[in-house]
Amino acid sequence: MDNGLGDLPPARASTLVQQVLTELRQRIVDGRLAPGTVVPDSVIAKQMGISRAPVRDACNLLVQSGMLTKKQNYPYRVRDFSVADLGELQLIRWGYESAAARQLVRSGELPAGTEEILLRMAEAARLGDGRLSAAADMDFHRALVRASGLPQLILRYESLADQLGILIREIPDFVLSTQVHRHQEILDLLRVSQQAADARPVLAVLETHLLTRREDVERSAVLGGSA
Repeated sequence: MDNGLGDLPPARASTLVQQVLTELRQRIVDGRLAPGTVVPDSVIAKQMGISRAPVRDACNLLVQSGMLTKKQNYPYRVRDFSVADLGELQLIRWGYESAAARQLVRSGELPAGTEEILLRMAEAARLGDGRLSAAADMDFHRALVRASGLPQLILRYESLADQLGILIREIPDFVLSTQVHRHQEILDLLRVSQQAADARPVLAVLETHLLTRREDVERSAVLGGSA
């Protein structure tokens, strides 16, 4: 039976830890390694033709970023999140994104690539594709934070976004049709805030968008939904 690890590529000596980290992270985010799945460092090392040390280093980095868990004398596992975890992550997310928004109001910068992202949201709504919409949603918010130009904020947000990617794999059907409007509203009010040199309009819409959307997730049959 496929355990999500059967086609790992041979590792290159110069980037062992980073390669293992990248491979495992991608498999967790895309669902090949599902929540609760055991991630055996010995099997990974054998598959990739390397020692266990860089595999363990990569797994420990994923533990630090919240994507894996590790208990003494037990193997690594993909973290299994709950709706309660999502609530906490959304509060943290609100803090990060509000900091990014304040910086964008000061700098006058706008997030890059949002027109294409909104088109993907519109296409996802047309197709009724909750996974496509969820991916576009996260890309929009990543673009917002990256536009801040604050390296430490961006680094911490990327780790948070990876955790949210495990939880938020689909947008519920009842949210799909409003995705473009909700995200366009953020851009519109960001411009209003920049013109007025007042962050309050964009912060207000972000608070509604991020903190009240948790109710959408809890209403959905799957841990889907997004913010």
